[in-house]
Amino acid sequence: MPSVAKYKNLPKEEIQALEESRPFQKMLVRISNKWNVLVVRRLSNRRMRPSALRREIGNISPKVLTQTLRELESYGLIEREIFPIVPPKVEYRLTPMGDSLVIALDALRDWAMDNNASIEAAMEAYQQQEDDDKI
Repeated sequence: MPSVAKYKNLPKEEIQALEESRPFQKMLVRISNKWNVLVVRRLSNRRMRPSALRREIGNISPKVLTQTLRELESYGLIEREIFPIVPPKVEYRLTPMGDSLVIALDALRDWAMDNNASIEAAMEAYQQQEDDDKI
């Protein structure tokens, strides 16, 4: 049974103020690039070194991976652990908030898997209608 979102228990005026601050749009902007989502998904239920992340993701440059990791760390979605050895070893893992994002991403993935064919058919029908209208 799905749980009720925490914010829904706030007083009505606090909910309205929260909605007016547009948190959903802010979060979409923060996570809606492929690298952020790919890194979060790869770190689900495990810790990884940057080199392992890069190998798994494939076509991400070291610079972009470093920027992505720093960005996700600044959002509080991942944490970095530095091991005091020579040479230094660094690993990343999701925070509890990052784990909760994986749940949302899994729901979006399931929705996409269930609806992809219908959306592609709708896009094709729309394009066909646009082409027919030009004639």
